[in-house]
Amino acid sequence: MKKRFKGKKVNYRSKTIFFFFLVLISFAVSLSFFSSFLQKEEVLNFLIESTLLKENKKEKTNILDFLLDYTIGRKEEEIESSGLGEYVKDPKPTENKENPIIYIYNTHQTEEYKGDVLNDYNVTPTVMHLSYKLREELNKRGLNTIVETTPMKEILKINNWNYAASYKASKLLMQDAKEKNPTLKYFIDFHRDAIPYESSVTTINNKDYAKIMFVIGTDHENYEKNLELATKINEKINKISPNLSRGIIKKGGKGVNGIYNQDFSANTLLFEIGGQYNKISEVNNTVLLLADILKEVIE
Repeated sequence: MKKRFKGKKVNYRSKTIFFFFLVLISFAVSLSFFSSFLQKEEVLNFLIESTLLKENKKEKTNILDFLLDYTIGRKEEEIESSGLGEYVKDPKPTENKENPIIYIYNTHQTEEYKGDVLNDYNVTPTVMHLSYKLREELNKRGLNTIVETTPMKEILKINNWNYAASYKASKLLMQDAKEKNPTLKYFIDFHRDAIPYESSVTTINNKDYAKIMFVIGTDHENYEKNLELATKINEKINKISPNLSRGIIKKGGKGVNGIYNQDFSANTLLFEIGGQYNKISEVNNTVLLLADILKEVIE
């Protein structure tokens, strides 16, 4: 009796193992086919143009990114923290003017661009180069401007915060800057997006420019004031070229910051200038146009 039951048990176990391996092999074959199918250019293009991907405007180079971002739900901060460079010291500290009215900062100071005109200095350009350049141009136009140069990573370290708390860190610096410079009226946070090159560049009069996008957080009571200022600047941009602006994106709700320090002042804005594939020369071209536009709007 025992032998008979034992025999059946062995037979059942063998069948179970065989069935398990059969399922495993079938799954591996199906996954391989599914993955290769989704890597086809036409399928990726379809996914990129679908509602979720198009709205987020993030570059997708493989199906893993798609699954992480839109199926599993990778956090916004994790996406933003990818592809970071080094902190860049202020090349012209004396360019910070007394009695400033504009405060420029970078919540994510190490977001990189592609080098071209800065390659001679063996420096990888970041959004901080953009801030320094715009400060110079605004000061030339009589708009006294300062740039926040305190390393954001130091503020995070002091408070034992991780990268996701970057906006908390930059807000502390904003408050400190306002206390030290009561004349400040405008607060501008510069970032660069993570998008395909063709989505981040436009040509005007045979010159290439990095495209501009505004991000407005809607999770605070007075966001309409921020939106009003962004709309005014965006209209000026569209008069120069309808292809230079990527528009105004409103963000709020679960999974995003939703405020971006814009509750600090009605004149607080977040700009996304270009993407990770833009050359710094393209960014500089945009900075010159933006300086002229800000001169018109602020005066």
